[in-house]
Amino acid sequence: MHKVCLTNDDGPYSSGLLKLAESLSSHMDIVIVVPDGERSASGKALTLNRPLRIKKVKSANGFEMIIHDGSPADSVVLAESLIEGIGLFVSGINAGANLGYQSMFTSGTVGAAIEAALMGFPAIAASLVVEPNEWFNSADKERDYTKICEVIRNVVLRVLNKGLPKGIDALNLNFPSSISEASEIVATKPARVRISNELEKRLDPNQSPYYWLKGVHNDPSQGSDADIVLNNGNISISPIIIDAATDKEIDLLNEFISD
Repeated sequence: MHKVCLTNDDGPYSSGLLKLAESLSSHMDIVIVVPDGERSASGKALTLNRPLRIKKVKSANGFEMIIHDGSPADSVVLAESLIEGIGLFVSGINAGANLGYQSMFTSGTVGAAIEAALMGFPAIAASLVVEPNEWFNSADKERDYTKICEVIRNVVLRVLNKGLPKGIDALNLNFPSSISEASEIVATKPARVRISNELEKRLDPNQSPYYWLKGVHNDPSQGSDADIVLNNGNISISPIIIDAATDKEIDLLNEFISD
């Protein structure tokens, strides 16, 4: 039986993680390695300036977990070192969509998948559109994950049986907040920028200024992952390609530095 490692950036109490483990467990051997709490927006950060502490526990639904005090990407390093025979990493289900490069480069969920890909493992990141008050809440509210888990399971089984398509290092799956019978899974390119970052100045009770970084959503480009999910209510599957530079780009770069 294939061995699949689940991780996330939402911590061990995430409903999406536990529901996905249940869904996959009848088809494959599941191991879970996760940070001990919320690590959203940590990207592919690794813990290099202090030791990592781990503990082995059982989840509420009976799965063995390795919980640690590091980052989502640390989960991959720990799993590769402590567990033999892992064939695939799945990161998620994240409470909050990771649509477009802007979110993908920031996301701890996608960061874990990229770390796995860099280490030579096939990897899948899976995320769900939720309300803003759930973005940084590891104990996200209960919802029906049945259809979402079914889609992810089918993709996981396909990767385990056939491998990733040639040239693709990992997959980024995103689900709309509400999936209907009409929702389809669509292969898409990630949007480039879908959020404008704004800095809001506020005053604390002592009248000292502080700043809050907030994102303002832009209209997504037509046909992008954000458009497919947010405007059309479909499920996007996008490629993560690490070695994207071609000989043509290298030639152009050589021209650039030799002028």
